[in-house]
Amino acid sequence: MVGLVGVVLEHHGYAYSVVGEDELAVTRPGRAKPVRMYLTNLRQWVAQKPEEQWPAFVSDFVGSLIATAEVEDDEVLDLGDFSVVRSLLRTRLYTDDFRTDLEVVRRAVAPGLIEILVVDRPTSLMIVNVEVAGAWGVEAEELFRIARENVRADGPLEVEDGTLDGVRICSLGGETAYVTAHALWAGDYPVTGTRGALIAVPAQGVVHACPVDGDDVPGAMNLLIRLAWAGYREGPRSVSPNVYWWRDGELRLAGAVEADGDALEVSISSEFQTFLEELVRD
Repeated sequence: MVGLVGVVLEHHGYAYSVVGEDELAVTRPGRAKPVRMYLTNLRQWVAQKPEEQWPAFVSDFVGSLIATAEVEDDEVLDLGDFSVVRSLLRTRLYTDDFRTDLEVVRRAVAPGLIEILVVDRPTSLMIVNVEVAGAWGVEAEELFRIARENVRADGPLEVEDGTLDGVRICSLGGETAYVTAHALWAGDYPVTGTRGALIAVPAQGVVHACPVDGDDVPGAMNLLIRLAWAGYREGPRSVSPNVYWWRDGELRLAGAVEADGDALEVSISSEFQTFLEELVRD
């Protein structure tokens, strides 16, 4: 993969060096300071293609990234003017081990899950770093409030409602880069039960939800574990393999999921374990 990417970069006049696993330092022409390029998402995209298509796909993918970066360099956005940036703020969710070479504006929303502030640019999104945000003189909490409002103002997601393995499963998606943020207000959608909903955010393009009413919660949990893991492993733009519990306007961890050889190991949170025990007693 590094070799394929390197050929495209050098073709466009860029230099690069390998600085870590699936991580390159890329230097643009006329720029002394390199930027980081991470290959994890690209690997996931490529894995979905026949091997003979990999060179062409990588060429198109990396070429598009370069073209976008160069266009946005020519059309500089005045990031110092908060009145300009305010309407462009958005938010979305990432895993808490999200890698970047900048200190970004972020906050935890649940174990293993963070919310990151971004600027919605015409051809891409830009993650907001602490230095840029500091110049605005606005508290981080207020920035996230504005960003959430902007995402919601963009309109609701589409809801696919069906049954899988005897369990009702709803999937939220749409033509937006900010699908995952909608998991934070799952109660706005017809996907919750009397006791909330189980939520999976495996990748940036989808949110899965199962209503929690007290009926077959273990079945819903098992289904979401499988969907979360498969979506997280396949990607692209993976977020989290975990299953969360949305209740009373908050996301809480229901179960942390990780591989254990050929099987999955699930660590149920103490809060959700208590809830399951209450269901048994009821």
